Amino acid sequence: MFRVLVALFFSAVAVSAFAPQPQAASQVYTVARASGYIPDGLSPAEWAKKQKEEEAKKKANKAKYPKGKVGVPIAAWLSDLEKRQTLAGEKIVGSGHTFAKTKFSTKEEYDAAKGKK
Repeated sequence: MFRVLVALFFSAVAVSAFAPQPQAASQVYTVARASGYIPDGLSPAEWAKKQKEEEAKKKANKAKYPKGKVGVPIAAWLSDLEKRQTLAGEKIVGSGHTFAKTKFSTKEEYDAAKGKK
């Protein structure tokens, strides 16, 4: 019986060595509630600065690629196309083609970027 009690005592001591140490719960929760999430290694000022920089970067990216770009109505596009077409008798010499993507404003800019001509 004595051996069982001694074994139980030592097993309880060994298990308690791996248990987390108790902390003042009120202190941990109040700090977390007051400051929010702050990664380890950063001060609250550094974390706020980093968040502001990331937010500004996101806004700049959204402005760079606008959503819902307004197109040209088909009637206006067709009338402009007719004005740009050049004819030689019945043959269309220049079609007045417009590019679907507006990365380059002119064909010359596109050719220069691709290394053509």
